[in-house]
Amino acid sequence: MATGGIRSVDLEDLFNPDEQRRFRRLCLETDYEEFAELSEGVELHLEQIREQASATTDVDTAEMIAKALSEVLCSGLTFTADERALLRGAVEYFVLADDADSDLDDPLGFDDDARVLNSVLDRIQLPEFKVSPAS
Repeated sequence: MATGGIRSVDLEDLFNPDEQRRFRRLCLETDYEEFAELSEGVELHLEQIREQASATTDVDTAEMIAKALSEVLCSGLTFTADERALLRGAVEYFVLADDADSDLDDPLGFDDDARVLNSVLDRIQLPEFKVSPAS
């Protein structure tokens, strides 16, 4: 069950201050049992993006982010408690409607989500899952 946020991981070097502030509150203690639910939430969010996309929505980047998150969550790899919290933060940031850029209206709307995900993947030493925004 998700409880308090992470405190032992330094996030200062991960991304800009606004992203850090939003991200930190999303990094909750997470058990492995919650990974399937998080992965399901990613897929549901992607479906919503596809349904609500405008002509300027960068659906390709959203799909790459969703794929990377799902692959990591379903990989069977083991993670420390802080790494699990970081992964949860990346998922929650992706599904967050009120993040740094408007996901559906801004052509660069998923760039901040990709930046957050890529920073987490670097931190947990899984750079092979990083995404390059399509825009």
